[in-house]
Amino acid sequence: MGAPDLLVTVEAKDAAISPDELVRINKDKDLQALRSAGGAQGLIHAANLGTDLHHGLPVERVEANRARFGANVFPGRPPPSFLAGFLDAIQDPMIVILLIVAIITIIVGAAVPEQRAHNGWSEGIAVLVTALVVVFIAAGQDYNKELQFQKLNKLKDLIDIKVIRGGKQCVVPNTELVVGDIVLLDTGDKIVADGLCVLNQGLVVDEASLTGESDPIKKNTEDDPWCRSGTTVNEGAGRILLVAVGPESEWGRTMALVSEAGDDMTPLQEQLKDLATKISKFGVTVAVVCFLALFIKWLVVNKGWNNDKVNDNGPLQFLLYAITITVVSIPEGLPLAVTLTLAYSMKKMMKDNNFVRVLSACETMGGATAICSDKTGTLTENRMTVVEGWFAGRSYGALPAPSDLPDSALTLLAHNCALNSKAFLVDQPNGTLEFIGNRTECALLVLARKLGHDYTALRDTHTDDVVRVYGFSSARKMASVVTKDSAAPAAPLRLHTKGAAEWVLAKCSAVVSAGGAQVPMTEPARQQLYDIVTQMASRGLRCICLAYRDLPGDVVPGDDPEPLVESLVCYAIVGIKDPVRQEVPDAVATCQRAGITVRMVTGDNIHTARHIARECGLFDEAQGHVALEGPVFRTMPAAELMDMLPRLRVLARSSPEDKLTLVRLLKGQGEVVAVTGDGTNDAPALKESDVGLAMGIAGTEVAKEAADIIILDDNF
Repeated sequence: MGAPDLLVTVEAKDAAISPDELVRINKDKDLQALRSAGGAQGLIHAANLGTDLHHGLPVERVEANRARFGANVFPGRPPPSFLAGFLDAIQDPMIVILLIVAIITIIVGAAVPEQRAHNGWSEGIAVLVTALVVVFIAAGQDYNKELQFQKLNKLKDLIDIKVIRGGKQCVVPNTELVVGDIVLLDTGDKIVADGLCVLNQGLVVDEASLTGESDPIKKNTEDDPWCRSGTTVNEGAGRILLVAVGPESEWGRTMALVSEAGDDMTPLQEQLKDLATKISKFGVTVAVVCFLALFIKWLVVNKGWNNDKVNDNGPLQFLLYAITITVVSIPEGLPLAVTLTLAYSMKKMMKDNNFVRVLSACETMGGATAICSDKTGTLTENRMTVVEGWFAGRSYGALPAPSDLPDSALTLLAHNCALNSKAFLVDQPNGTLEFIGNRTECALLVLARKLGHDYTALRDTHTDDVVRVYGFSSARKMASVVTKDSAAPAAPLRLHTKGAAEWVLAKCSAVVSAGGAQVPMTEPARQQLYDIVTQMASRGLRCICLAYRDLPGDVVPGDDPEPLVESLVCYAIVGIKDPVRQEVPDAVATCQRAGITVRMVTGDNIHTARHIARECGLFDEAQGHVALEGPVFRTMPAAELMDMLPRLRVLARSSPEDKLTLVRLLKGQGEVVAVTGDGTNDAPALKESDVGLAMGIAGTEVAKEAADIIILDDNF
């Protein structure tokens, strides 16, 4: 599909659509009913949603829609029951043995006169009471553990969603969404409520979690606008109008049909439970052997059965010895103690902004010997700022003034920053600026603002001019957008591209000069720009090149951007500073003292990566450390690669496949590998690693779901 399509408005029927009818239309994907209602705009009026496709739901209307259509809260596991915990605990094999022993002791103590005379039954009562006390404590602790886990699971299910409300883009938790909200979708986002696609910019959705079909589905606003909760965005971007939330959504109905499985035991819990069972069986075996040995000895000494000596250090006493051995050998509280310890560890890690999704990660992380870490946002602050650059033929050690740049270059830069981006800025009441979305894109928005352009006004003006969006690809290292250019009839479409400087420069055939004219790019000029990039990267700056191309009138943008991204015109290369986190060098040193090797795996330029790695203290040429680029890494002979692996500290310009390969190689060498990731394509490496750590701020929902631990503040 060539152009982004905004669902058109046709005349709506007079008949209003009730909430129940809206649920039915969505459930049945009744396209005919949707068209009869007048499309998305008609549905808004017919169902009285009170929203607007461009400006979203008014803030004052949110609570009314929540009361009328329901909240976006999914049915979950029912609250834990103390009685259920009691019944579960009393069925434990070790407790069953204790109860049997107690009953036997009571019977013997009450039935045998000599035992009865000395209150022999009281020992059985004591064992019975002890067993019941253990059961009550176990049930109570299990009840508290379940309450704690449910509280943590609620946090696990919280997702920040980008919406338009009251004409402004903002972020709200998924539980706050209501029918009528306009949700902004981007690559890697999880769809958390059912909606209609009302703005399509190459939106492709993975519906395998619902349908089982492995092929992603291309969405459009005409024939297949239905976007289901529980699915994820594979590529592209768009907007959806929410029409069903919570239990009335597709995911809500699915959750209502299945009971959530209980928590699996961690490997340590399973091992200790198995150990406790073996100890108990061994104790029972020893008790039986002791009883038989003493009984046989008693028979030999007394030359057979002697009724007169049964109670005189005889079989009954031997039975009590066996019972005592059985009771003291059963470690009934051992597995429970481990469960509580792990639950406490989860809570403590939560205070350190580490949310544990998989309990066993608490154990595995303690044995990690290698960490493959991202750079941006993990080792660095993810606080991007454009500090210098090359603009229209001139280098600037600081940001230029708007008057320093030709109008043509300034306009191109502003349009690229605003339209070739899904990020946005939020001005806080205290005067600070909050970055929402990709931090590199946010830095470019700040640049456009400093150069005198309002990116929100540009987006509002040119929303309908966006023809096709090609999101950032780790393979191409660039992102592009195609827009209409009505001022140029001969070339009605314009391609804006931004990305890794050396990759974009390789696609350029011209530059914008200081006077604003377009001049061919000679090889000496290209090399000069490469040198500028190398100099900025050597100072630890991320280098982003911005370029454009006017497309001929007969060109129709397809799914593959490669045919379009050629013969570009370069007009700016910006250097973005992202400082190393203050605490990272000490943290890296602590890991190294503990015998953990920290490696940086990044998509950045190798010069930038080396500089940041030195600042972090994980790369030192004097110690023989090696830095490689992804293309070199993936073509190295296996023998040479395995020989170099212990010295590898930096993998630059790497793809997600390179990270996955590195993890497998390290695991093959017997390492326990922890991996950090934030992108959708990082999911395989996160899954493959022994411990996957996703970024809570910069990470996509796909990456978070593949991870064992979520680092809520993205801090190494």
